[in-house]
Amino acid sequence: MKIEELISGKQNGDEVSVDGFSLPVSALKKLMDEGYVNIRVYKENKTFSLWGKNCTACFTEEMIRERA
Repeated sequence: MKIEELISGKQNGDEVSVDGFSLPVSALKKLMDEGYVNIRVYKENKTFSLWGKNCTACFTEEMIRERA
């Protein structure tokens, strides 16, 4: 799913639900600034795959929250 669609209309103090996980909008905005466009949840190991044109990475919920 597109990160931009998830955070559309949300403020930095808000959180969004991504397949049952709550993530801070401010952290997702920072990830977008770094070039990430898409996010996919892997519920079985509680990780998030993010990718864009020139970058790809795997994060835990805690790692994403640290960026807020």
